[in-house]
This record gives sequence, C-alpha cells and structure tokens, in this order.
Amino acid sequence: MIAVVTDDFFEAGNLINPVELPPEHEASIENWLDAIKHGQIGFLPRTTSQGLYWYAFAPTIREQKELLVLLDAWVGPTFSDLPRSRGRLYPADPFDAPLAAMQVSPLRFEVLPRRDRRSRDQVRNALLVLSRLVWNRPRSEFDAPRTTVEVLDDLGHAIAAQDRPMALGCMRELEATADLDQTNLALLRFRVYEGLEDWAAIFADQDLEHVLLLRRPIGITRILQRAVYTRYLEKADLDGSATDLHEAAEAIPPSLRVLATGAITRTRPAVVVEFLLGLLTQATSATFDRLIGEAALIEPELDARLRSLLPPTSPKPESAPDPEQDLPSATTLVHLLVNAGEFSAAIEEALAVEPDVELAGLMLACTRELEEPHLAARVAEHLSVSGLHETLARDDALVRSDLAWLGEFLSQQQTLGWLGWLAAVEADQALKITQADLNSTAEWEILDRSTVAQRLAGMPDEALARFGEYGGAFMAAHRALFTQAGGADLCERVLAGLALSEKNSAGVRVQTLTLLEYLAAAGPTVEILTSALEWTGMVVEAAVSAVTASWAVDVLQTATSSPQALALGAKHQFFFQVLDQLRPVKSALDLADLEGLRLVADELATSLPADFEIEDSEPDLAAQYRHLANTVVVLYSLTESAITRAAQLLRRLVPGIDVRTTSEHDGSQQLASWSSNADVFVMVAASAKHAATDFIKEHRGSKPLIQVNSRGSSSILRALAEG
Repeated sequence: MIAVVTDDFFEAGNLINPVELPPEHEASIENWLDAIKHGQIGFLPRTTSQGLYWYAFAPTIREQKELLVLLDAWVGPTFSDLPRSRGRLYPADPFDAPLAAMQVSPLRFEVLPRRDRRSRDQVRNALLVLSRLVWNRPRSEFDAPRTTVEVLDDLGHAIAAQDRPMALGCMRELEATADLDQTNLALLRFRVYEGLEDWAAIFADQDLEHVLLLRRPIGITRILQRAVYTRYLEKADLDGSATDLHEAAEAIPPSLRVLATGAITRTRPAVVVEFLLGLLTQATSATFDRLIGEAALIEPELDARLRSLLPPTSPKPESAPDPEQDLPSATTLVHLLVNAGEFSAAIEEALAVEPDVELAGLMLACTRELEEPHLAARVAEHLSVSGLHETLARDDALVRSDLAWLGEFLSQQQTLGWLGWLAAVEADQALKITQADLNSTAEWEILDRSTVAQRLAGMPDEALARFGEYGGAFMAAHRALFTQAGGADLCERVLAGLALSEKNSAGVRVQTLTLLEYLAAAGPTVEILTSALEWTGMVVEAAVSAVTASWAVDVLQTATSSPQALALGAKHQFFFQVLDQLRPVKSALDLADLEGLRLVADELATSLPADFEIEDSEPDLAAQYRHLANTVVVLYSLTESAITRAAQLLRRLVPGIDVRTTSEHDGSQQLASWSSNADVFVMVAASAKHAATDFIKEHRGSKPLIQVNSRGSSSILRALAEG
C-alpha cells in the first residue's frame, strides 16, 4: 500500500516534479521514498496553489505518535500549523483520500508563513537532519531484541491479564529469537492456550499430532484432556443424559483417545474424559473403580453418573474357590496394571510387596509417567531403604535414565515450587528466579491467598523489586487469587513490585492496568487505594512516553473509577501527577484521550489545565465519530468501568447516539437480541469470557463486530473512530 501511494505522490494534486528540482533536492526525495518503502520514516513535499505541505510517513502507529512529538520539537508552531492541525489529513482534499486509506496514514502539515523562502528552507533542512538522526539512532527499547527471560516474563503477564494479542506476540518473538526447540515451543504454546482458555487453538495447532506422539509431561496431557472435554463432552455432561454423554464421546477422534494417564484425577473434566476414554478403549474394571472413587471426591453424585455409563454385566454363577488355582504373582499383577494404564495402582501394588529389582524398574517407569511428587517421594524412599538404588544404577540405560530423572524431579520439588521461588526472590538467587517459566512451573502447586498475602507483605523493597521484574509466570499461575473478592491488598503489593522494579515493558503496562481493574472491583480501603495510587504513579513515571501516552490515560481512568468520595485527595494528587508526566508528550494524545482526561477531571470535581483543553479554533475533532449518530452501539466487556466511561464519552461527542453496555459472563436473551440487532457491536477481546465471545459471534452472524484488544476506554473509542 505504501509503495503504490508514494509512487503516485508526485502526480495529480501535487505541482512538484522531482526531476525538475535541483539535484540535491531530487536526491533527498529519492532517499525518503526509499526509506518509506522499506519501513522507515520519511517526508515528502507537496505544493499547491495555496501553499507548501509536508507529509510525514511512519510504518507503525507507535512511530507515528513519536514522529508527531519530534515534529513539534523540530518544526513546531514557528514554521507550521501543527499546533492546530495535529498532523491530520483533510478528507475533503482528493489528494489525501488514498493516504487516509493507508493502514498508518501520514501526518500532514503546512509550512508557515506561506510563500516565505526562509521558512521553506528551514523546514526542509530540519526534516533532512531529523530523518538522518532517526535512521541512524540505536534501536529503542521498544524495538531492541530482548532476552528469552524478558519475553517469558511478559508472556506470563499477558496470560495473567488475559491479553491474547500480546501473549501470541510474545510467542512469535520466542519462535523467532529464543533458543528453544520445536517441541518446547509447542508445549509452551499449549500452556499459553490453556492460560487464555482458548481450547479451539489447541486443535488448530500444527504440532498437535506431534505432541500426541510424544512422551508428554502429565500437565500437557491434562491440558489436552480439558480441550477434549470442552469441545466434545462439556455440553452433554452438564446438560444431557448419560446416553447423550456416551454418544458425545463417540465423536472423539481415535488420535485423541490416547490421553488416559492412570494418574489421580482432581477435576471434573479430567475424570469425565478419562472415564469415557476408558469406555472407548475397553479399560479394566480396576480403572473404572478407581475413577468412580475419585469422582465421588470431586463432586456429589458424579460417581453415580459415571457408574450409569458402564454397560450392564451378566451375573456370574457363584462357585466355590478352587484351592489349586494359583493367584497371579505380584510381578504379574503389576505388569497387568501397567498394561492397563493404571500406573498409580501399579506403584501401590509394588510398594506393598517385598523389594524386587524388576518391580523397582516398573515403579520408576510409572513414576516418570505420572510426575506425582508424593508418589515419587515414596518410591525414592523405598529404593533407598531397600538398597535397590545402587543395583538399579547399574541396570540398563532405560532404567538408569528413569532413576536419574527421579533424582532431578525430587530435587526440583524440594528446592523450587512457588514457595521455593518466593524464597529465592527474597534471597536474591538469580538462577532460581529466572528458571520460573511456564513450562518449568506448570506442575508446581498453586499457593493459597493467605500464603501469597503473607509472603508479599513481608518482602522488603529490594525483594519486591525482584518480584516485579521476574513475576510474570507467578502472576499467570495465581491469576485467580487477584480476581477473587477481597484481593485489594494483593493488587497493591504487586503494584509496589512493578513500581520498584522500574520496568516499562508491555507486560508491566498491561499488568498495571489489569491490577487496577481488580483493585477497583475488590472494594479497597482508603489506605490500600492511596498506597496503590502512589505506586501506580511510579509505574507511569517509568513507562510514559509518546508511544504509551494513551495507556497512561487508560491507567488514570481505571485508577479513579472507584466511588468518588474514596481517597479523593489521593486521586487528585494522582490526576495531576499523571498530567505532569503527559505534558511533555501531549502531542501524542488524540481526541479520545483528551475527552477521557476531561471526564476524569469532571468526576473529581476539578478542572483540566488549560494546556490540555481543546481550543475553539480547532477543527471539528468529533467528526470521526459522527458516523455513529442515530445508531445503536453496544459495548461488551467484563471491565465495567471502561465501557461505562466510553459510553459517557460517546454520548458527549455524538448527539443522538444510543449506547448500551453489558458485562454478562454468559449468554442471555437480552445479549442475543443486542448481538443480532445492534448497528455497531464492540467486544473487548482482552476482557471477555470465551463462552460469551462465542455466543456474541454466533448471534452477530455476518454483521460487523469490532474487537478491541485493550481494556481502556480510550482504546474502545479509537476502534470506533477507525470503524
């Protein structure tokens, strides 16, 4: 698109013909054209009967915002109309129409005073120097290559915030730059899909067949079981009869029927999947008895429901036992259990008899399949007490490999785990801290709320800073704790860690916004909210820039969304602190941002400083929303504060608009009606349950659906302006 537009730039509507210019001017235009076509910034001049205009091209929205700030500094009000026009194109100008259709439209400004030779030369020279400096500068922190640890940390924050675009972006970065093999990347992707609850993505993944053939970690098998349950069994399990559930299981493809583990099940999806896979593969009665017993511990009446799926058996005539019939030996019984996939039962049977080298080898293999810490510890103790450890160390290569794995597995369980990781953070043990990624921590036991609260509350500032720098995987694993009622103190402590770390990565920014949403919903006390605002101010100070200015506005709106009277003084202080940080990059703020600032000022019963107000001489900035006049617009997000503010702003900008908001978790008759009939439907994908997402898409049909990948109200408004 850029190439086509720049090739036509010096034709109709432009009086400049580059070949008629002095050689040095023609050469500079050629250099700028080449830069634009290769994804760099560049400037192109246009002369009309009215005057001289420059068009500033940037490859991305982020760089466009930065370029506007640079133009303010290098050209500014002295030689341009930038303070008034803010680089906007003129839709009524036929020359600007194809430029406005570009994915990232150029900025336009007029050289002032008109027909002044000095101003013309000054602007051209400034743009020449500016472009050379930008082309030759070191890569910024936003573009510079990052270490695998940094990307994985952002990936954890993205999962914790349920930000799918950012999570998938981190995965693409890892695939392009990280020293991870194809198998580890595939397993990591599956853990990301689980964290995002995107089960459909698992079935669409190109490496699924490969993973099914692997000797998988049991955590990956559990993820695949959950995906199978969601796609094939969940509806029949929760709503249908036993017959419906059995029929639903018949639709499971043969390639997915290898997911039985023989391990203890602790969730409804896992036990239902394993039981039905057992029916499909004709498992032993011992397997069914174990699963029915586990189902009874998971949910009431689930055991009876599963038992009803068993085929009827013909009663066998009673007969006296034959004393001459030999019972199977312990070794034979263990082999039978292993062949049936009953690994935990095989271990229990082997532990109950006299120590035996063959049984010990079988126990090792079963332990490696299950990866159950408690069983692994019992097996290791048995081998040590019985004296079989040294014997097995001289056995064949497979047994030696299983034995080595057992030692490494138990070592990790003893030295790490989430409690061990928090201890490493406090002790500044860098290696242990940075080892905590989604793959290595997947089987670690999740900590309870009181434990996390106690550990975070007791951390000194130095440890909190390390937590903020490397806590992405921890936040991904413990996300549920922050969404529960009464989690305000946890949110405040993590915000403190992010502030003290002084990081400004995308992960930190999205996590900050998410924690503020959780904090507002948790009903914080004045003390907690005041402290959280102080820490958030430090995060904004470290992260604000021309690129992140809109994010800072979203943070301000979210941080002040609790009832007005709560910590009003702290909110006032935070409001003006953020404005001070935004002032140097004010040029990067658009209409949605400025209206958002004005709305916060109104809510806090204060006034927006004059330098943030839109002057009366400005063009009609609300014009980009006028296409929404007299339409029904529905905003869907689980973050009520964001869509409430967006609705308020739209009503102020567009007379006659009918804006409705909804935060339903599941489908309803009202949501179905709105999805089907609304003129415009906006869904905040970063804050939506998959069940509701699918429900909305199903009822929306072929009608347009605007998906927004950020929770803030400014992001919603920008998406609506772009159509």
